[in-house]
Amino acid sequence: MRARTYHDSDADLDVLTGRTVAVVGYGNQGCAQAQNLRDSRVRVVVGNRDDDYRARAVHDGFEVLGIDQAARAGRIVLLLIPDEVQAGVVAEQIAPGLGAGDTLVVASGYNLAFGLLDLPADVDVVMVAPRMIGEAVRDRYLRGAGYPCLVSVERDVTGTALATALAVARGIGATAAGAIESSAREEAALDLFSEQAIWPTVFAVLQASYEVLADAGFSDEAILDEMYLSGEPAEVFARISEMGLLEQLRVHSRTSQYGQLLHLERSAELVGTLRDRFARILRGEILSGRFAAEWSAPGADTESRIRALLDRAGTHPLIAAERAVRARG
Repeated sequence: MRARTYHDSDADLDVLTGRTVAVVGYGNQGCAQAQNLRDSRVRVVVGNRDDDYRARAVHDGFEVLGIDQAARAGRIVLLLIPDEVQAGVVAEQIAPGLGAGDTLVVASGYNLAFGLLDLPADVDVVMVAPRMIGEAVRDRYLRGAGYPCLVSVERDVTGTALATALAVARGIGATAAGAIESSAREEAALDLFSEQAIWPTVFAVLQASYEVLADAGFSDEAILDEMYLSGEPAEVFARISEMGLLEQLRVHSRTSQYGQLLHLERSAELVGTLRDRFARILRGEILSGRFAAEWSAPGADTESRIRALLDRAGTHPLIAAERAVRARG
């Protein structure tokens, strides 16, 4: 299935003329997006609680208001605070300040996809979701390079929601490389799938590899360097991004190419097992809403849950070996 891609020529920055954009949250994304919009000659105010991020926004020359004040001041409100606090902050501080015809912009589809935001019925709701950390969003804007970004219209009351979303995307530099038409459901599902299927499997592969190699009598230093401490995997992923999965094999030795391709063919059973597991995660945990209901349950102590999981993960011998190797320098 193909998706439409929007470029600078599809987006009109004049759509934002005379409309104040309130950037709520001056963290990783908020800092970058606020500065990019300002450099695109958009009127920006920042809404933030009284913390170090607020002080940073003041230092960077922005008018900084309380979150509730920013929501009232902005005709377009960018919601750039963590997923797990959005529902409460929106209900208590943002929704009451939104007026008819205003636009709420999310950078993560999570809370919209799982119905966790209680919003007035007379506001537009769109998504502009950079697929880059904030530092890269800022750096690539300054270089005019662009970066991957997903955009969607989740509710169009005014009939101009798409134009507003694309104007915001252009203002933060996303359409320079092409912003892809998507949905909050798609963005959230893909993000959660990477976090719950792909990366845990990578962790498990490293754990199993360490166990096998350590049992064979190889040193922790050599094993960890081979697996990831050398930084080689990052180089491989960079080449995959630049060249493609198979094309990047050309920069490996012939021995490496033969071994990788041979055992790829011999991994058909493993691929089938992973496909079944991943399908259960996608459908049974993510799309069903089961994970969202567990993670976003009212009053859930997210910090203690994460700490307990980290403590259990930290008991694997790979983690002890890594700490020892790092300590030895």
